[in-house]
Order: sequence, then C-alpha cells, then structure tokens
Amino acid sequence: MFGIYLPVDEGYFIHFQGLLYSLKDLLDVDYKIHIIDIGLSAKNINILHKQFRFLDYEINKIPWTRETKLSYKFKIDIIELMTKSNYDYTIMLDAKNHLKKKLSQIISYLDESPILIQDIYPYYERDWTHDIALKCMGVNENKEILNSYQYQSNNPVFDVNKSKHIMLDIVKYGNMNDALSPCGSRKSFDGDSRHRQDQSVLSCILKKHNIKPNKNLYSNYHNTIHL
Repeated sequence: MFGIYLPVDEGYFIHFQGLLYSLKDLLDVDYKIHIIDIGLSAKNINILHKQFRFLDYEINKIPWTRETKLSYKFKIDIIELMTKSNYDYTIMLDAKNHLKKKLSQIISYLDESPILIQDIYPYYERDWTHDIALKCMGVNENKEILNSYQYQSNNPVFDVNKSKHIMLDIVKYGNMNDALSPCGSRKSFDGDSRHRQDQSVLSCILKKHNIKPNKNLYSNYHNTIHL
C-alpha cells in the first residue's frame, strides 16, 4: 500500500489541481492520497470534492502557524505522520511537482535504497546549511559533500519498514530549532545566514545514513499550470 502525502495551501492551489490530474494514470498499485490542508479555503475544499472523485483521497488538517510555514516544520510533521501509518511506501510531493513514473516503477527503485531522493543541484552542504545546524546534526562542514535536496526535487520516497529509523532521525532533528531554523538564519544562498530549513535537515540526515541520490528521475518540477 502506497501513501501519497500532498501538502497544499491557497497560494499553490491552482498548481495543486494540475498535480492531482497528473496522477490519474500513474496510480497502478493500491494507494491512498492524503491532502494535507495547511490553509485551504472552504471554497477550494469544495472544488476538490467535486472535481477529483476519481481519486482515493482524504483531507487531513495538521496544526500550522505562519512560523511553521516559514520554517517548513509542517513537512517534518508529515514525515512523522508517515512513521505512524500502516503504509509500506510513502511519498511527499510539493504542489508544483509531478510524478514521472508509475507507482510500481518507483517501488522497484526502492530495491536499490530504502529511501529515494533525486540529485539536482551540485552545491556543497556548507553553502546551503547554517553552521549551527551542521554542528547540531554532527555534519563536518569541511567535507565537500553535495546537497542532494533542493526545492525542485524535494519529493522523498520511503520504504517505511526499512527506513523508519532514518525517518525518526529526521523527525528528531526537525524538531530541534538549531537544526531546522537556527537563530539568525534565513532562506538564502549568501553569507553566514544561509539555510534551507527542512531541506537542510533531510539532506544532512540522509548523508549521515549513507543514503545516495537515485539516478532514476521519478518526479519533476512544473512551474506551468496544466488543468
């Protein structure tokens, strides 16, 4: 059983509809979609109920504030939900990302690794993650290790049974301010304040567990709208 977790708010709803339509022909194994409501209006929830009856989904609310949105803490909360689920496999997709492969094909990639993540940008970890966070998570900032997690490819796939201990490690550090949102950090590429919140946590923890990027591209970023 495959659990598909899709966080969305008002700002990305029109892109989100495109994501839902794109899933139609790729759901070739038993699945359940969890639409994670982090600020949808009643009007748009009604649109979901009217237009997407062809999908097996439910809408889940999780507590959120402006601060948890800015720090992307809600994504850590979603991974925690995954660890408490009964799914064999899970994936989290941002509203602007689309799957490129059928679920059965993605499952086959998990034979190579218990967690899938895509390698898009060749940036060093120290260029994307605040020094306080690197220290908190025990990552040597002097190592030239590539940051495999960036916003256009942040769609991790988990074999839950084989990777739960790693997922719990992500949740552990994602609940630490020094790792997720160090004092003085901001979403930046320059200077000592640089940091990428949830992406930095996922990237560092997966490297600590020797998880390598998967070379099979199973999702991609869409900045255009297809309805």
